[in-house]
Amino acid sequence: MVNFSLYKRETVVLAVLLLVAFAVRLLLFPLQGYQNDMGTFAYWFNTAADQGIRPFYTYVMTNVGWVDYPPLNVYIFYVFGSLAQAFPAVSTTFFIKLVPTIFDIATSILIFLFLRRQLTFKQTLLATSLYAFNPAIIFNVAVWGQFDAIYTFILAVSLILALKRKPEASAAVFALGLLTKPQGIALLPLIAVLIFMKVGVKRLLTSVVAFIATIFIVILPFEWSNPVTFLSGIYFGAYGNYQYTSINAFNLWGMFGLWIPDGSLSLVGWALFGAFAAITMFVFYKRYKVSGDTLAIYAAFLLFFAFFMLPTRIHERYLFPAIIMLVLLVMFSKKIRPLYVALTATLFVNQAYVLYYLNMNAFIPSGDLVVLLVSVINLIMFLYASILLWDELRGRRIIDAAEPKAAEEQVTPKLENAQSDS
Repeated sequence: MVNFSLYKRETVVLAVLLLVAFAVRLLLFPLQGYQNDMGTFAYWFNTAADQGIRPFYTYVMTNVGWVDYPPLNVYIFYVFGSLAQAFPAVSTTFFIKLVPTIFDIATSILIFLFLRRQLTFKQTLLATSLYAFNPAIIFNVAVWGQFDAIYTFILAVSLILALKRKPEASAAVFALGLLTKPQGIALLPLIAVLIFMKVGVKRLLTSVVAFIATIFIVILPFEWSNPVTFLSGIYFGAYGNYQYTSINAFNLWGMFGLWIPDGSLSLVGWALFGAFAAITMFVFYKRYKVSGDTLAIYAAFLLFFAFFMLPTRIHERYLFPAIIMLVLLVMFSKKIRPLYVALTATLFVNQAYVLYYLNMNAFIPSGDLVVLLVSVINLIMFLYASILLWDELRGRRIIDAAEPKAAEEQVTPKLENAQSDS
């Protein structure tokens, strides 16, 4: 029987943790984000509220000539822009930062719900806290006011749905993630392979249909004559505006300097990412029956990490979604913990250092020691993560310790194949 007293106690404790996490973010709202971003978001919020969803892109392109956020964001702009206009005494910046904060708290809830079936309450609460109070995450959301928390939440839901054998729902949600931020494309190989391995070709095909249908439903209200050119203009137009090796990302390319024209190096970067993604998917396919869902989550982390490290034209914030994947694994393996600590630190420094220079309207100087040091640390962590993948292929599992035992007050199902090989 369900212990409702225990359930109520856990709910109250979780609610208090989330309220504290929300309050911490609210207290940081007054801190200066990137002035240009805040001005751009404010314009988009007001335009969506004034003009409506349908003419948004036409209106902005006619009057400004530039907009690089995919269509799902416009619905968010409309809702929160309307709220901002309904409460003129409250700064629009408040509503801009409120949007990712809501999704950030939702991500914390998602982590708790997913892990609670495998861990004790205390262990689950600790893991949830590692995300809810992660300084790099908080800085991105509450100080900078970026929207990375939105697509991170959506992609995490998509992955979990795929793990739960709900392929059409996973594909539909994944489409929403891509319609929020194009960086979600990094997860596409895993979602496709995972659906195929879980439910077969037929359900993979129906998932593709669900994916396409979701895209059409979302973009239907907008003005467009051709859906392909409408979406490609948004995605590739933005990508073409940043033809540099590193857009302030302290990654492989950042070691050699920032904002260097990439030329043919763009193809090199994508070739590196493609090769690494293929290797990751090969190991995942070979070892999934042994290592189970934990390997899927690790593969998701690797894809996000590689997407940050290897292609050119990468921004400083693109490491953001990798953190949640580490949080989902950190209680199951000591090998994961150095990655969580190091990447939390490097993401925080990368964001804070870049924001400082951006608000000074200055470029980080060539040969900057902070850029070099953080980039090297990220490269070392990437090599370490790759070694763990190689060890997995050779039979030494990434989940290196027995799964934490369930607490006596509540015995719950355990993560598939979470016991380590001995």
